[in-house]
Amino acid sequence: MSKLSITGCGVLMALVAAPATAVETDYALKTDIAVVDQTPGDFGRQDKNHSVQAYLDATPWMRFQFNQHWSGFLRVRLFAPTGIVQTNANDNNNVGPTNQAFLGLKEAWVDYAGFRYPGESIRLGRQRVRQDDAMYIDQDVDSARWIFKTTLVQSELGVGREFGTYRTDDVGLPPDQKHRLYVFGTLGGEWKAYQRIGVRMMYVHDDYNVPQPGQVTNVGTKLSAGNLLWVGAFLHNHYYDGADAPPFAYNASINWLSGNQRTALVDPLTRAVTDVTDRRVSHAWAADVAVRYRLPVEKFPLQLGAAYVYSSGGHGNDLSSQYSQTGLQSNYSRFTGTDSLTQRFTDAYRADLGNLKVATAFASMNMGQWNTSFIYNHFDRVHGDAPVYAENISALPVNTTGSLGQGYDLVVTRFFGKKIAHTDLLSSDEPASSVRFRGSVFKPGSAYGPNARNEYRVSLELVLWM
Repeated sequence: MSKLSITGCGVLMALVAAPATAVETDYALKTDIAVVDQTPGDFGRQDKNHSVQAYLDATPWMRFQFNQHWSGFLRVRLFAPTGIVQTNANDNNNVGPTNQAFLGLKEAWVDYAGFRYPGESIRLGRQRVRQDDAMYIDQDVDSARWIFKTTLVQSELGVGREFGTYRTDDVGLPPDQKHRLYVFGTLGGEWKAYQRIGVRMMYVHDDYNVPQPGQVTNVGTKLSAGNLLWVGAFLHNHYYDGADAPPFAYNASINWLSGNQRTALVDPLTRAVTDVTDRRVSHAWAADVAVRYRLPVEKFPLQLGAAYVYSSGGHGNDLSSQYSQTGLQSNYSRFTGTDSLTQRFTDAYRADLGNLKVATAFASMNMGQWNTSFIYNHFDRVHGDAPVYAENISALPVNTTGSLGQGYDLVVTRFFGKKIAHTDLLSSDEPASSVRFRGSVFKPGSAYGPNARNEYRVSLELVLWM
């Protein structure tokens, strides 16, 4: 466990040990039971069958209010699957599909709010750091963070590092997250009512020397290191506020990436390093625009929307202009205008930005406790000789054509029961019990060859808050 988390947990336990009359506590338990039917993600190349698995994901939390200025939060997790399965949410407690049951620590932090402004605080420990679009960051991170949230200004500045998955089954971090320091910040505000503008940044430093030619590696070895800087700007009118968003909602963002990276090239048979390459990252960028309109019919509140994302790609061995995301993103957001978190780039595909163009059209409805979203995505490569990445797909393109494929998602949710307290601490959750159906199909394009089969992921999920 990291020194930062030990510090946060230590302060938290010391404060908890204060006299019981001095500490106000709130607690809740979220239990998620799901059944998932999913294809293997190889487009039928290895003739593998689909699998049907189930899992239990229980996350109790407790909030402590020690006095007017000090508070704390603790959230743990029990995960138990029937076989190899990936959860619907993408977080670093579940770094990939697993068949192992485990106990995990999600959050353990203390917060000091004794400053001049009511919405200002310093938070220390393992904590959820999330931005509305989830394309920069949406993870539990060991970090120290200054938070400033008032009616007109919403900003933060933090430093963090992934020290582990905090799981009892000792599953390690993905290689690219090891030995990596993050510095991140956002400065945003309302320039007029319901019109938000802002800038954001993230700096990554890898404190690591990559393996040298001749060294033998394993699948957990970190093969790249460097320094990367993302700088971006955004403009929207509370587009991600779900059912509370305005009838006409828009969102626009642009991000630039620069820096340098050193990468070890590995022989796939012997796992020995054959060469080490250096690249300068420049002229890498990504942009996202979206609009959504809710029809003014009270009994039939249909919302129609469209979005387009462009992320630059490299050329062959020259990846200096290849955009990539930070590695802390989840791409789960409320972009369709409902209160359900939905995968932005097709749940059966789960693309990451970089050498990618995505055109999106969707329709959604909020009918009281019911909401529904239907989403269509069309995926193309910017350059056929540069890489693309998708978390649910193990097969690579077989040619240099641009068409990657099309995605279709249907998400239907029925909420019930009362909302739990302190929803401001649960931005990556939906704070009410629900039954949800997720159905997703990815139809591969010509880039994956003429005989590539469709991939799908279907899940039925019951979430109970107690």
